[in-house]
Amino acid sequence: MIMINRQPLKQLLATAVTLVLFHTVAAYAQVPPANKYDTSSYPEDRKAIEQLSRKNDSTRFNNDDYIAVGPEGRISYGFDDWKKGFVEEGATFKSVKPVPGTTILRIYNGDAAVKNIVLDVVFATTKGDFPIRVARTETYIKQNGTWYFVAGQGTRILSKAEYDEHMKR
Repeated sequence: MIMINRQPLKQLLATAVTLVLFHTVAAYAQVPPANKYDTSSYPEDRKAIEQLSRKNDSTRFNNDDYIAVGPEGRISYGFDDWKKGFVEEGATFKSVKPVPGTTILRIYNGDAAVKNIVLDVVFATTKGDFPIRVARTETYIKQNGTWYFVAGQGTRILSKAEYDEHMKR
């Protein structure tokens, strides 16, 4: 009969379980690594882009040169097309709140920028409120001294419970 020292095996299993849990939690936490990206260069441009992000009209686009993909997968070509999608669905934004610590705004050569952010969004619809969490990527360009929003992509983030339910199917 072979004798096995179970203590190292228990420690190994405990370490493995801890690592699996840590990586699972990290995947759902959606917080970028600290100090990995340059988020301080071009401070005046950052302010201009943030102000532009808050506008919700066609003036933030350069000649309607805008393509958006929503969390439902709908592609919109221009502001009016994007707006039409909301009208067709009877939806409006009720609230949009950034998840703290998730915004990364990177500016390249002072004339191109990419913003990544996680948002908690609530849509008001004809069937009631519809809350979702969205990972959003926005692309900006600077032409003739003015920043414009040229592309946006939103991807719905499933909660752990939603993910688990989806994986059962």
